[in-house]
Amino acid sequence: MEFIAALAASSMSNHISNILKQAITTFTCKPEWFTINLHSLISSMDKTTAEDVNFPTQFTSDRLWKQPGKAPVTCIEIYEDLNVSISIFILKPGGRLPLHNHPEMYGLIKVITGKVKITSYSINTERTMEVDRRSFKGETVPPFSYHRKQIVTAELSSSEIVDTGSNTCVLEPNRNNLHEIESVDGPAAFLDVLAPPYGTLIPNNGPRLCSYYSILSQVSSSIFRLQETKSPSWYWTDAFPYTGPELVV
Repeated sequence: MEFIAALAASSMSNHISNILKQAITTFTCKPEWFTINLHSLISSMDKTTAEDVNFPTQFTSDRLWKQPGKAPVTCIEIYEDLNVSISIFILKPGGRLPLHNHPEMYGLIKVITGKVKITSYSINTERTMEVDRRSFKGETVPPFSYHRKQIVTAELSSSEIVDTGSNTCVLEPNRNNLHEIESVDGPAAFLDVLAPPYGTLIPNNGPRLCSYYSILSQVSSSIFRLQETKSPSWYWTDAFPYTGPELVV
């Protein structure tokens, strides 16, 4: 039955395979079973450690990050299909993922080494919609185009430092859907689950694309106008192969 968590299917499976199974179950199940499956996925991710994915220990050394030409962020792709993607992102000391969005997506983040600061914004909240109603008085309301770049009104929803002992951080289509992630006091890594993945189609709207943003202005307490920008020149990624346990779906 769909409401039974895939995590319980086999005690012989390794932890990362169980997360994958539960992620697939969660994001393909019937709507009435979505919430219970999502909670099961979060609970499983809460228990995830670096050992569960055989995390490459060389990325915890400052020496590696000082090598000439080393990208500030490394991505380890674990799995992707049309419903879900699972990756590990590794940030250099003081490195960060710039403020970016997740169009109509869910995302789960579990820190597996080091610690990060996550600053999240929400769109289409009661406060942002009220600000737009007052500001535009029936005229064009964000998101709108300015010099061919989109502007959105967003509410700062959280800014917190999380580490390996913290619970999984969750973003939803209209909650915490834009965020910036910065490593704190050294390199850091987190397990990242996205559903659906970038590049998959939004019905009647085209593919999900990752857009980057900068703060254009502060409208009121915790309310900001964010303008879409190009990917910052200081940000790029390189890849490292997954070396963890074999995935069993």
